[in-house]
Amino acid sequence: MSSFSKLLSTISKKVVKPFSPTPPTQRIHKLSLLDQCMGNFYMPLVLFYPKHQLEQGPKQLSKLLENSFSKVLTYHQPWVGSLRDHATIHCDDTGAEFFEVEVNCPMDQVVHRPDLTFPLGLSWKNVPHANDGGRLSVAQLSHFDCGGMAISVCISHKVGDGRSAFSFLKDWATLTREHPNGELSCPSYYVQDSLMPSLPDGPLKFPVMVEPNAQESIEFEKRFFLSESNIRSLKALIVDDSSSIVQNPTTTEVFSAIVYKCAAIAGANISNGNDSSSQMVLVSDLRKKIPPSIKSTSTIGNILITFSTPIYNLEDLRLPKLVADIRKSKHELSTRDNFKENKLVSDMLEYANKINTGTEDDQSYRQKSSCHNVYGFSSVCNIPFQDLDFGWGRPTRASIASTPFSNTIFLMNTQDQNRGIEVFINLNQQQMSIFEQDKEFPQFASPVGDNHVHEDKEK
Repeated sequence: MSSFSKLLSTISKKVVKPFSPTPPTQRIHKLSLLDQCMGNFYMPLVLFYPKHQLEQGPKQLSKLLENSFSKVLTYHQPWVGSLRDHATIHCDDTGAEFFEVEVNCPMDQVVHRPDLTFPLGLSWKNVPHANDGGRLSVAQLSHFDCGGMAISVCISHKVGDGRSAFSFLKDWATLTREHPNGELSCPSYYVQDSLMPSLPDGPLKFPVMVEPNAQESIEFEKRFFLSESNIRSLKALIVDDSSSIVQNPTTTEVFSAIVYKCAAIAGANISNGNDSSSQMVLVSDLRKKIPPSIKSTSTIGNILITFSTPIYNLEDLRLPKLVADIRKSKHELSTRDNFKENKLVSDMLEYANKINTGTEDDQSYRQKSSCHNVYGFSSVCNIPFQDLDFGWGRPTRASIASTPFSNTIFLMNTQDQNRGIEVFINLNQQQMSIFEQDKEFPQFASPVGDNHVHEDKEK
């Protein structure tokens, strides 16, 4: 746990049940094959609201939010149920954890810290087994010395993805802001196994996430900001390159390309004679491909696919080529049925088959699968976490908690006044040290840290 946790002290901790019991006809939630591929670990999100936005005191806000939290759980039964096997959640109204903490410092001292751990001690952790008191969802209210407040949630990735987490938070905000009677006109829709049913011979057994041992592997997460003007400059640099074949590159494409290039070069510099080749793996939302008969405004589940670029050597790491390869890989997704030909599922099925049949053990398979450095990219830039309004305006900041996953990069939009992209980069200590000394990346990005104010580096 980070040093930030030393500033926290618990006020209260309780289990909140749904306001209305789950009907008998909705007691069984069947996980899709994609859901089964996901580890049962928490996705941590946090929203910061300064004192000047809050018209009520801490006790009144706590009562209001706990009440609306109970009501929103009525519409999201799977996140308050019990995971009974790898393919089924019993929506038995077990409840969600709800607790409050005091933060013994002003909000502006932690709001931009790279080692955020909201909710307390749960960031990206495996969900404990139900028999051990584990809950599929946790909410935390954090009260700062200055009078500001943070609302954070950890909800199981087994139930849904980042877009699903946003639907949960949006419904909670709507009920807090507009509907004291606890009614939603357009509740979220859980697709369950309607898109990708379970296997006929039983659920896919996927192991839990391996949490890093701090004594064995020290990962460093840094956060950087790329302003709107620097995004334009970076796009122009790529388009104007004589070797470029891509027009109108997206922000995600160009920023993914430059972060990957610099991280891959840093990784090659510490390869110690091992394979210095590398590859990008990216995630794409499939909601636009859902059949009209199933599609809903707020569709919940793990509805995504992974795609990858070629494996690169150092001489291949040129920005126009990287952007072109990302674009090509995305285009290939549009030419096939991604529910029937989902790479994430096929990879997990191959993994499970080799492990379960004993043809390879877990360690040897992982070693073969990691013969080159793989950098995972995930973007929530098109998910408006920054617009979540519980009745006192938009948050001054929306963020993801620190991640333990090595070689992982998250992209997220910043607030309107900054109009840019924030990137969360997790590398080992030696690689991060080299990454930060790169000459190209600092031309476009500024580090984010304690009390840091985003600056627009004009070109």
